[in-house]
Amino acid sequence: MVTQLQEYCNVNSGTNNLDGLRLMSRALEKDFGSIADTIVSKKLPSYPNINMLGATVMQHSGAALLITKRPELSRRILLCGHMDTVYDISNIFQACTTLNSKRLNGPGVADMKGGLIVMLYALQAFEKSSAAPSLGWDVLINSDEEFGSQASHELLMQLAQNVSAALIYEPSMDDSGTLVRNRKGSAKLTIIATGKSAHAGRDFNSGRNAICYLAEILIQINKLNQERLDVSINIGLIHGGEAINIVPETAVAKLDVRINSAADESWIWQQLERITQQYKHQDYKLTIHGNFGRPAYQPNIASHKLFKQAQDAGNKLGLDLHWKDSGGFSDGNNLARTNLPILDTLGVRGGNLHSHQEYILIDSLPERTALSFLLLQNLALGGLEQLSA
Repeated sequence: MVTQLQEYCNVNSGTNNLDGLRLMSRALEKDFGSIADTIVSKKLPSYPNINMLGATVMQHSGAALLITKRPELSRRILLCGHMDTVYDISNIFQACTTLNSKRLNGPGVADMKGGLIVMLYALQAFEKSSAAPSLGWDVLINSDEEFGSQASHELLMQLAQNVSAALIYEPSMDDSGTLVRNRKGSAKLTIIATGKSAHAGRDFNSGRNAICYLAEILIQINKLNQERLDVSINIGLIHGGEAINIVPETAVAKLDVRINSAADESWIWQQLERITQQYKHQDYKLTIHGNFGRPAYQPNIASHKLFKQAQDAGNKLGLDLHWKDSGGFSDGNNLARTNLPILDTLGVRGGNLHSHQEYILIDSLPERTALSFLLLQNLALGGLEQLSA
């Protein structure tokens, strides 16, 4: 398992590295091929995205992988993962390092190539069990999760219509293997301020500085962080101007917004409208682009039952499983729209995600594989029907 994980992680599959994603997809097709009935590479649509210059460009994604077993069965579940990572081809973090006998460090080792290994080995074990013939399954491994799954969203929603539960293989919440309960919703917003360009020496007073205008607005937006519990707005990127002797005509900011509820979402839009009206000026133009692509997720009654089944499976392995809330998001947020029972963070135990210190605890590979195997077996033997009882 460890060697296979290292091979996965040594393939750079940053979301924008389409060549690397193709290599990763081929490796996954080969490894899942021994247990799948069908494997289909699904081309994902391109979509418009606004860059840091304020221009609209098309965002291209790698193909997603759809792996199916027993498609004729109506008793079926969905297993979700992603092959992309946050580390692009120019990142210096490109290979795995064994830190000690217990820890492995590497790009995507936890988020979430370790989870793909767990999923693969759990399904391999399940297919050898007598319970397997009664349960069909679909695996979706997308290639754009780290960018918000905008291209793969429709495919995910289509698959969700034909299953009765979803398992997601994001890494656990901590080293003890805690699962996620509530997830915050999120929006990726782009704010573009437009002023008027001018020579900074000869014609300074005729210019309208877009950077200064945007800065005033961002200060007000940042103050919203202190006004509503569990709402956070991170002003993560700012770009503006061409040269220091030119009054900047354009300035762009990228924001990450996290919320707990639909009421929070409404409040955010109301506050942004208030601020933009307050700073409206005839010499400037301000536009806000984006939406809440990931709704907040709270587990429904069926998800609570699914978690209890995982707890029972964990008890058989000597594990004491708990769950807790997270400010992060996953494809589970999107699946929440379907009202399916969902269990997320079934992947490896590890931490320091999205950093050069990302690691997994090596013994979590067989441990989490065994947990998923027992959960799959239980679902096949009647647990699936218990979720809706």
